[in-house]
Amino acid sequence: MVEVRPAVASDAPAIGEMLGEAFGDDPAWALFFPDGASRPTHLAAHYRHYVRRHPDRVDVAVEDGQTLGALLWEPPHRDAGRWARWGEKAAAVLRLLISPTARRGRAHTRAVEAHRPSEPHWYFHDIATGPRARGKGIGSALLRHRLDIIDRGASEPVFLEATTPGSRRLYERFGFLPVGTVPTGPGQESTAMIRPAGAGRE
Repeated sequence: MVEVRPAVASDAPAIGEMLGEAFGDDPAWALFFPDGASRPTHLAAHYRHYVRRHPDRVDVAVEDGQTLGALLWEPPHRDAGRWARWGEKAAAVLRLLISPTARRGRAHTRAVEAHRPSEPHWYFHDIATGPRARGKGIGSALLRHRLDIIDRGASEPVFLEATTPGSRRLYERFGFLPVGTVPTGPGQESTAMIRPAGAGRE
């Protein structure tokens, strides 16, 4: 039976490997790491770092000890949150500056960020499933789990970026609405999406 639970730091290697593989062909991540051969390795390291630093901001789907999927999210920022948010952005920029492809990646990030709500909101950074779990509803289970928690609380808006037509269709089924598009390559674009506050209570 599939269980969705909060991640712990020891989940980092498995989640990193899984997300590195899942986003190996992602058009938005290709802006940061254009070399397709090494991209999964770079992404795995990025996700391992995130999970070790913020396990409390990761939901993981597991079954019989196997990691099937994960959702990485950011909670709403309130009060001193503006400074915390800028601090996180500054750290992310510093990490990117060591990469020769940082400029294109930062430009894409800024274009997506321009569509974020001005009021406090949740941000779903990444959601993916492992190859053996695809088509089994794991992504939907992860979304439903976190959105149910959000809807039981103050129910702020939720923001995310859909980088493929398939992910956009999935998010639309959960009440996300497109608010803008951002080019990711020739003939390709990602979609900024927002799930309005209270959408799950209608």
